[in-house]
Amino acid sequence: MPTVRGGPPAATVTAWESSYFAALSADFRDAMLCDAFVVTIPAGQPIYEAFGVPKLALLHRGQARVKMVSKEGRAVAVRYAGAGQVIGLPAAIAQGAPVGADAVTVCEASMLNVSTLRRFAVADATVAWLLAQQACQILYETMDFLGDNLFGSVQQRVSRHLLDLASNSPDGLVVEVEQQELADAIGSVREVVARALRKLREAGLVERHPAGIRIVDPSGLHLQASGQAPAR
Repeated sequence: MPTVRGGPPAATVTAWESSYFAALSADFRDAMLCDAFVVTIPAGQPIYEAFGVPKLALLHRGQARVKMVSKEGRAVAVRYAGAGQVIGLPAAIAQGAPVGADAVTVCEASMLNVSTLRRFAVADATVAWLLAQQACQILYETMDFLGDNLFGSVQQRVSRHLLDLASNSPDGLVVEVEQQELADAIGSVREVVARALRKLREAGLVERHPAGIRIVDPSGLHLQASGQAPAR
C-alpha cells in the first residue's frame, strides 16, 4: 500500500514546474498544492485503480504504467509516465474511467485535489483550455501506443516498451522489469517475449543486468521499435 508522509514542499514544487501545470497562474498552483499530500508507492503497487474514485497524481520520481482495464480484469498498458508528468487527468475530467496506474519502479507523487481542479476548470477558461489540450495529447499518445501494440511485431513492441521504461543509472540505461511484466504490457506471453529478448541480445542491442535489462545500443533499439530495422 502507498505510504503517506509530509513530503518536503520542494519535491512537489520541482515536479509542478516540470509539468504542464507550470503554464498556469500562481493562484491556481497555490490552490492545487495547499492540500496536496505526498505518497510513496512501492514497485508493482497501484497508484490508483480503474473504475475507482478519480485521482490526480503529479509524479516526483519513478516510472508509472497507465493501463486500461476491462470489466473482466484484463489489462493492457496504454502509456508510461515519469517525473514531472501528471496521471489521472481523463478520469478527473470524466469523473471516472476504466483506467488505472501502477508503479513500475518505486514512485513518489503528490496527490492533487480533483475537486479543486474541476472548480478552476469551470471558472477559468485558461485552465479549461489547457486541460482540453492535455486530454487531446493523452488521446494521441494512447492511440500511437496502442497502434504499435496492435500492428507492430513482438520485437517492435518489446523494443518500444524497453525504451519507454529505461532509466539512467551508473551502468547506463537500465530497465527494471521482468519478462512477465513485459508480456502483460504488450498482450503476449512470457515465452514469446523471452525469444524476442534473446534476439535483441544476440543483435547486441540489450544485455542482462542485475536489476533487469541494460540497453547497450539505444539508437539500434529505436530502429527496431520504429520498424526501420529488419526483424532478427
